[in-house]
Amino acid sequence: MVMGVEDIEIMVIDDEPAMLRVIKKTLEQEGFSVSAFSDARDALKKLKEHNPFLIITDLMMPQMDGFSFIERAKGLNNEVMIIVITAYSSIETAVKAMKAGAYDFIPKPFDPDHLVLVVKRAVENRLLRLENIGLRERLEGRDFLDDIIGLSETIQSIKDTVRKIRNTDANVLITGESGTGKELVARAIHFGSRRKDAPFLPINCGALPEELLESELFGYKRGAFTGATSDKKGLLEIAHGGTVFLDEVESISLKIQVKLLRFLQDRTFIPLGDNTAREVDIRVIAATNEDLNEAIREGRFRKDLYYRLNVIPINIPPLRERREDIPLLVRHFINRFNHREGRQIRGISDEAMKALTGYNWDGNVRELENTLERVMILSEGPVIGFDDLPEEIRNYDGK
Repeated sequence: MVMGVEDIEIMVIDDEPAMLRVIKKTLEQEGFSVSAFSDARDALKKLKEHNPFLIITDLMMPQMDGFSFIERAKGLNNEVMIIVITAYSSIETAVKAMKAGAYDFIPKPFDPDHLVLVVKRAVENRLLRLENIGLRERLEGRDFLDDIIGLSETIQSIKDTVRKIRNTDANVLITGESGTGKELVARAIHFGSRRKDAPFLPINCGALPEELLESELFGYKRGAFTGATSDKKGLLEIAHGGTVFLDEVESISLKIQVKLLRFLQDRTFIPLGDNTAREVDIRVIAATNEDLNEAIREGRFRKDLYYRLNVIPINIPPLRERREDIPLLVRHFINRFNHREGRQIRGISDEAMKALTGYNWDGNVRELENTLERVMILSEGPVIGFDDLPEEIRNYDGK
């Protein structure tokens, strides 16, 4: 059976009623099933009877602090993923919680879109770690190249490159502005290859502090540092046989760049606190929205690591340089929205399509998708008209 989003139950614990309501509403709007608790002790009682797919918990609560909750929750179900919520002033505390077993953290105050992004990433990660049968069935026979939408010469060239290289083990470096679809291309490479039944594990290198990124990639042994109460496998080991996708690779510190370079040279690594090398078989795909040659000149990125990663370069142009793809993308997003939401939007007027095609789209495909979703939610007619578009698009003069 394929697991749908409505089958994924998320437990949320926060002693602030307003915060609890915001988180619950945000996740329910995405289709998740959410159980909310203002007292961590009540949540633990529920955990003894039923295992949620994911837990989101505050760290600072009067009844029971988050560290105690994480320890007890992991004792009841070591496989459950836990996301912690913390104030900006306590990032170090959040890092400590993650070392104790939490998957990720969300700073307060948070942007709802960021919350959804982190939750979806955690859900995807757990599905892969558990080698979810339903996910594999859903992927069977699907060509992820179909998700790369466009008829432009550049998009067709990218698809041709993916077809040629996906069954090789060559490292790939994908470049392009934010929102162009770099992870989409990485997925097309992995799920079209002989590695498709093994994990595809993405990690945003720019979202984690140095020490946390190091432990996430390479893992650690019990006692490697304060809070390391048990062994933890890193993504390189978990992804054995599959692919690791290093997004925002330019943000990796020089210290970790050295360790990554050594791994790429001989496919072995040593977890923190260990003295035995581990050998794994994975493919590495990296992505960046920066000019790495400039980063090399500035001393922020190693030239030898760049050459190791850049065996197969793929550049995704911004949407403004392939405007001929916009009508096809618009129709794709309308069809997907109709299918997901049960709507009957038949299309878009010529005037509205002209406005969308002429807009600059600094956020690229991601901005186009988010804009269309907002328009379709708010529109009442069967056809999207010019007046349904946001004011900044209606008034755009091309400058």
